[in-house]
Amino acid sequence: MNSLLSMFTYVKKYYWYIIIAILMMIVQVTVGFLIPYLMITIIDDAIPNEDMSLLLNTSFKMLGLAFLGLGAGVLNNYSSQYVAQYATADLRNQLFVKIQNLSFHNIDHFKTSRLITSTTNDTVRIQQFFQMLLRIVIRAPLMIGVGLSLAISTSRELSNIFYISMPILIVSIIIVMIIAFPRFQRVQESIDVLNKRTLENVQAPRVIKSFVTTKHENNRFEEANEKYRINSSSAEKVMAFAEPIIMLIFNGTLAGVLILGSYFIQSGDLLQATAAGEIIPQKGILIAFNNYSMQILMGLMMFAMMMIFISRASVSAKRIQEILDEPIDLENKIDAKKGFEISGAFEFKNVSFGYGSNGNLVLKDISFSVKEGERVGIIGSTGSGKSTLIHLLPRLYDIKNGQITFDGEDVRDLDLFELRRQIALVTQSPTIFSGSIGTNMMQGKEDANYEHFVDAAKHANAYEFIESYEDDFNHFIQQKGSNLSGGQKQRLSLARAFLRNPKLLILDDSTSAVDANSEAKIMGSIERLTKKMTTLIISQKISTIRNLDKILVLNNHGGIDGFDTHEELLKTSKVYQEIALSQLGTGGEQDVK
Repeated sequence: MNSLLSMFTYVKKYYWYIIIAILMMIVQVTVGFLIPYLMITIIDDAIPNEDMSLLLNTSFKMLGLAFLGLGAGVLNNYSSQYVAQYATADLRNQLFVKIQNLSFHNIDHFKTSRLITSTTNDTVRIQQFFQMLLRIVIRAPLMIGVGLSLAISTSRELSNIFYISMPILIVSIIIVMIIAFPRFQRVQESIDVLNKRTLENVQAPRVIKSFVTTKHENNRFEEANEKYRINSSSAEKVMAFAEPIIMLIFNGTLAGVLILGSYFIQSGDLLQATAAGEIIPQKGILIAFNNYSMQILMGLMMFAMMMIFISRASVSAKRIQEILDEPIDLENKIDAKKGFEISGAFEFKNVSFGYGSNGNLVLKDISFSVKEGERVGIIGSTGSGKSTLIHLLPRLYDIKNGQITFDGEDVRDLDLFELRRQIALVTQSPTIFSGSIGTNMMQGKEDANYEHFVDAAKHANAYEFIESYEDDFNHFIQQKGSNLSGGQKQRLSLARAFLRNPKLLILDDSTSAVDANSEAKIMGSIERLTKKMTTLIISQKISTIRNLDKILVLNNHGGIDGFDTHEELLKTSKVYQEIALSQLGTGGEQDVK
C-alpha cells in the first residue's frame, strides 16, 4: 500500500483539477440525495392534497437539479481523466528515464520483459486507479455517510436494516481483498514471462525458422500463455464471485426495506392524515428511504469494487516503485570532472572484472597502455573477454579491481556523459532504429550538416547504397533495420560512429558482415582518420588487424597472452601462433605475408 501512496506524488501538481473534480463530485452526490428528498413532497403532500402548484414547483426543482448533476458529472469526468492521463504520462516518463539510467547490471537484474511490462501494463493499472480515485474513492464515502444520515433522519425504524447488511458487506470486502492481492501479483509475473517469450521470438525469427524450431517455440509460448490464463482466471474468479455476493447483499437489503416498510405500515408507524382527513401510508418516506438505501448500497458496492481494484493497482505500484527505488550501481561522482577533452590515450592497470556480485572473473589482472592516435587490434578465442574489455572503457560496467585511466585520470572520476560523448562504440550486431537513415546517423552528432553526413557515409563505404535511394538520407528505415542487409546495417552503424568524430573509436568485430572490398575501404578510412583519434578493433580475423600498430591477444583465462606487433606476436604469443596457423596456414616464427 505504501507503494500505491507514493504514486500520489505525480498527482499533486494538478491540484486545481483535483479540486474541481472533488467539488463536482460533491455536487453530484448532493443532487443524488436532494431529488429523492423532493420526491417525498410530491408523493406525500402534492399528490394526496391535489396541490398542482406544489407539484409543478417541486418538479421544476428536480429537473434543475438533474441538469446541475449532469454538468457536474461532465466536469468531474473531464477533470478525472485529465489528472489520470497527465499524471500517468509523468510517471511513465520518469520510469523511462530511470530505465535509461540503469546500468547493465541493473537491467540484468530486472530483465527486459519485466521493464517492458512495468512501463506499459503496470502504468495502465495506475492510470485506471487515478481515474477511479477522483470518480469513486471520494464519492463512495460521501454516498455512504450522507445516505446514512438522511436515511436515519427519514426513518429510524427502517434504518435498522443496515445493522445487518453493512457488517456482512464490509466483511465480504475484506475477505475478497485478502484472497485477491496475491493472485493479482501472480498475474503480473505471468505477463512478464509472456512478454519475455514474445520478445525472444520477435527478435530471432531467422534463427527459429532456420533451425525449424517453430513448434518448440510455439509450445513454450503456449506454456507461458496457459500459465497466464490460469493465474488470470484464478484472479478473475474472485471478481466473479465478489460481484454476485455484493449484489445479493444489495438486493437483500432493498427487499428488507420493503418488508420492514410493510411491517411498520401495518403497525401504524408509517401513516399520515391527508387534508381531507383520510389516513394513508407515508409512501413518499418509504420511496425516499428506498432511494437512500440504494445510494448507500451503491456507495458500498463502489467501495467494494474499488478496494478490489486497489489491490490490483497496489501490485503494479509495488513493481514500478521497485524500479524507481533501484539503486543505480554506476553513477557519476558528486565531484566528477567536467569540461575535459580526452586525447584518446588510456591505460589498464591490473584490471579485473566479473559479471554479478559473486560472478567468476572474466578479466584477470589486465595491464596495458595505448597512446594517442594508435590503432590497436584485439583478438582471442570466443569467450576470452574481448567485448567485456572494451565495454569498460566508456564505463558501461565498473571494474572489480585495478584502475582504468584516460590521460592519467581515473575513469571513475570523469563525468559519464562527457566521457561517452568522446567515445564511439560500434557493436558486432548493429542497433538500427526505426526512422530515416539521417536520424540514425544523427545519434552520432545532432548538429551535423549534409556535408558531414556524406563524408561519414563515404568513410564507412555506405554512401554507395545510400545515394541509390531517391530520398537519399531521408530514406525510411524499418524497425531494427529489417529493410537493410546485414552489411548495410554495419556500414550505417559505422557511419554513425564516424559522424561523431570521436577521440576513441571502438569497433567490436563490426566489419564481419561486409565483403572484403568494403572492409579494405573501411580500414583505409580508419587509417586516414587515426591522425585525429585512437582506434580499437576487435576481430576474429588476423587479416583485418595484422597491419595495425599493435595487437592485444587474450587467452582463455581472461589474461593477456601478448601485446605487440603482428610480427613479434608470431614469435612470442602461443595463442596468436595457434590462430595464425588455423587462419593463415602458418605459425611460430614464420613471417606471414
